[in-house]
Amino acid sequence: MANYDTSADLLDDILDRAGEPTDGTSDFNTAAIRYLNRAYQGIWKGGSELDPSVNEVWWWLRKDDQGTIILDPLYNTGSISVTNNSASITFSSAPTFSLAGRHIKVNDHADVFVLTAHTASQVAATLESVYTGNTSATAGYKAMRFDYDLATDVIHISSPFFAYQDNIGEIDGIALDELRSKWPLNNAHSGVPKNFSMIGQRKVRFSHYGGEETTDLIKLDYEYIFEPADLVDDSAQPLVPREYRKILADWALAFLLEDKEDSKAGDALGLAINGVKAMAAEQRRRMNRMGGKDFARIHPRAIDLEHLTGPLRTESGHIIG
Repeated sequence: MANYDTSADLLDDILDRAGEPTDGTSDFNTAAIRYLNRAYQGIWKGGSELDPSVNEVWWWLRKDDQGTIILDPLYNTGSISVTNNSASITFSSAPTFSLAGRHIKVNDHADVFVLTAHTASQVAATLESVYTGNTSATAGYKAMRFDYDLATDVIHISSPFFAYQDNIGEIDGIALDELRSKWPLNNAHSGVPKNFSMIGQRKVRFSHYGGEETTDLIKLDYEYIFEPADLVDDSAQPLVPREYRKILADWALAFLLEDKEDSKAGDALGLAINGVKAMAAEQRRRMNRMGGKDFARIHPRAIDLEHLTGPLRTESGHIIG
């Protein structure tokens, strides 16, 4: 059996079985590297491209370190100047950090606006739409952040958020429509969030805006499935467990043999399909040992959304939007 420790080992096996030299002189060397990464991506994305019956969030993509979000406290220093039917506002004193991306509510006006542009230490800012309230040179306001970016390598979050303040514990995910109905932005609350919703693959919205004071910081942790990097150098090691790495070589070989119009491409593809089915069976065994909950995904993949007709629940019972 070939040694599949690194991408170089996989590449050598692919080229050798394709009848090509492994010393870097093959005309198919670049194509083999491309096909190896295509196979790698196809597997870590769930495996459904290889076999539609396989659609997994693999155990080996669990991030060892937790993701963390620190909620920004409320900002309401001084006052702002607002003008009816204008998207420009002016702070009475310049915030020392950017407030872009926050929601802002002016006095008791019913509407809530998003600050789309603001630079740290500047008094000028821009709303996403024109202000619909009365003109005022000294309006009170609340600038609140509800939306946060997740880690840049997140594919899915695989747990509720966890807060340790006030003995809150788990913060459950709910559908975005439910979040909007249950926690309207024009009646926002401070403190540890009670719920969250996904508003993109790597963006989350919380029900509460955090602390009232600048020193009142709230820390939230989450677990997630992460996106691995391509195999770009010879020493790169795929995250796929070693006993299943032959799947990558078999699938890449099938691509390469198709390029060469070799009838053995189907045989290589069959080996890859059998391999991914075996790895999916191992996934099921691991999930069964964990009570079926360990690999629940909070945010659906595109392939899940194609068939989504209502609220989606994870295997642990959490509803997501």
